Amino acid sequence: MPDQDVDDNPDAAAAAPYTLPVEKMDEVPGYSNMGFDGAVAPPPSYEAATRVPPQRGEVQGLPQIDENEARNALLQHVSEHCCYGSGAAQSLRFTDLQHYSAFHYTLETFGEARSTTWAYDPYTSQPIDGPQNGPAPGPWDIQAAPPSMFQNQQSHIEVPHTASVKVRCTSCAGRGHTMVYRNGEQEHERCHWCHGDGNQRYPHQRMLHVSWLRHGHVFVLSGTLQPKMLHQTNHHVVSIRTNHLTDHIVERTALPDHLIRNVAGKVAFTETQQRVWPINHFPDAEINNASNRLVNQHATAFPSERLLIQRHQVRIVPVTQAMYKWKDTNSDYFVYGFEKKVYAPNYPQQCCCGCTVL
Repeated sequence: MPDQDVDDNPDAAAAAPYTLPVEKMDEVPGYSNMGFDGAVAPPPSYEAATRVPPQRGEVQGLPQIDENEARNALLQHVSEHCCYGSGAAQSLRFTDLQHYSAFHYTLETFGEARSTTWAYDPYTSQPIDGPQNGPAPGPWDIQAAPPSMFQNQQSHIEVPHTASVKVRCTSCAGRGHTMVYRNGEQEHERCHWCHGDGNQRYPHQRMLHVSWLRHGHVFVLSGTLQPKMLHQTNHHVVSIRTNHLTDHIVERTALPDHLIRNVAGKVAFTETQQRVWPINHFPDAEINNASNRLVNQHATAFPSERLLIQRHQVRIVPVTQAMYKWKDTNSDYFVYGFEKKVYAPNYPQQCCCGCTVL
């Protein structure tokens, strides 16, 4: 042992947490080809199951608003803008109401990626599930059901039969090297007590306190060891589940498409399967084409993930173009969504000076 063992000094500061270099960790069958700590585990290959297009019902339309509802929606919109005058909204004369339906298609692919890492925990005499209990299962052989679907989440799963207990070398604090000064410069030098391993093996001649069998070697600990010298290592699989959402909006008026995304509409179609079949029955061909393109795109877009489940749907969002005349001005505005949101960039009574317009 070193002449001065920092861990035998009750006044010594607590040792900082440390981790061993990966090359010094135990070899775990089935994990040696992962390359390095945090390496991604390729998902298992699978044969696509034979899928039959589901039976799908007829798509129903939407109710339409009248002039009174269109005016009230505009008045509400004006009230939310301090510099807008309400006179135009109250007295304008409608010349026409044109009703349209915007379509919002969404495809969600809920996938899981797995990577591997080492974990370190204090050893407090708990049972050790090591290789003596059997071979470690592969990263994708471990069952881990997600707590919820279509939500981003992450979990750490302990790999069975990969745990071991290590004794930290008190000479180098488990780092495998010490700092020395040569010619006025600081250099790393391999620890001669643990031979760069970071862990110590204690001889049989010393007073025994704890012993265990690992990989055919008996490790014995002296009664002078401090608890902080012991730590348990085990392999973890990190499961990262990601919900990939892609959408397509069909809106053929001057209303900006992105406004359709965040308003309420009617769900005309929804379907959840392990692998969805592209929509081919919708009355708008652009939606059918978008579904076919996105479903095929998602099939190969996430090669490092296992696809758990998919969901797609079509919402129909009502859009009304309200054309009107106020004084000598002809203009229009749009009422959209079940909330009756208004888009009126050309409203005639706007003021940018902070004054009140009646």
